[in-house]
Amino acid sequence: MKQKPTRRSRGVILTLKGWDKLQAAKTEAEFKDNTRERFSLEELSDRMSLSMHTVSRILGRSKPVDKSSLQSAFAAFGLELSKSDYTRSIPPCDSLEARQASPMYDWGEAPDTSIFYNRYEEMSQLQYWVLEERCRLVTLLGIGGIGKSTLAVKLGLQIQDEFEVVVWRSLQNATPVEDKLTSILQFLLWALRKEIVIPQNFEGKLSKLMECLINHRCLLILDNFETILSSNSQVGQYRPGYEGYGQLLKLIGEVPHNSCVLLTSREKPREILPLEGERTKVKYLQLGGLNPNDGRELFQQKGHFTGTEQEWEVLIKHRANASKFHNRDHV
Repeated sequence: MKQKPTRRSRGVILTLKGWDKLQAAKTEAEFKDNTRERFSLEELSDRMSLSMHTVSRILGRSKPVDKSSLQSAFAAFGLELSKSDYTRSIPPCDSLEARQASPMYDWGEAPDTSIFYNRYEEMSQLQYWVLEERCRLVTLLGIGGIGKSTLAVKLGLQIQDEFEVVVWRSLQNATPVEDKLTSILQFLLWALRKEIVIPQNFEGKLSKLMECLINHRCLLILDNFETILSSNSQVGQYRPGYEGYGQLLKLIGEVPHNSCVLLTSREKPREILPLEGERTKVKYLQLGGLNPNDGRELFQQKGHFTGTEQEWEVLIKHRANASKFHNRDHV
């Protein structure tokens, strides 16, 4: 029987320590420029003498680059790359292999992440909140179809080794909160090698879940949270019978624990507002539109589209403006 050839790891990625060092230097340079605005990808490309594609890889820490590219990025901000700033990248694998790599990860029917365009800055921000600041509750907001679910899964696959257990669940079918808690607890208790005795009432299930989150490092991803929210004029309100999800979020955000719960939603649940802040463990990220080049690539994945440069710009800008309009009215 022939052995499968092992895939070689090519290139390196920044460690979290190296990424922090680069980000700190970049922020300082932005401040010194007096604009206090973040450098664009094009500005970073010029400053580092690297392609925008390579800069995105460096900032995202999701794909390997040459060591010389990291040295150029560091030198652009007066830094010297040290051995602790980078590490050999993990051999690439597709999302199916990554999901099946450990029985401690339950990805269920999470969407495919093979099509992923330039969300590396957002990925880096989310990684920092989850791994460095150890946030308890993070919400990813954006209009439908903008890529929230894909980004959430991509992030989870990147950081799953930092957790004892990973559980992904969709609320697409607006499952009642008690049924969803039962589903989550069944896997959590099994994965953590605990006796699978699930309380019958809602309060008991909530208490059992918090016990797991407090005593273990778990990542729980709840996708499509907006399906249990009301469509009336009051943003963030729950549909009748789904108020228990609000109690769940309130506990997760207020009670100290070792885990992280990541939501994706078109609207911000009402419990988030009083809990979020720069110095709190509750954060949200508003996902905007892609840049024109990445937007065009995404459309090409859907089929064959043709148009003039002006027509492409109008199409992408329309999508971006739709996102801004939705953000203003619903966040």
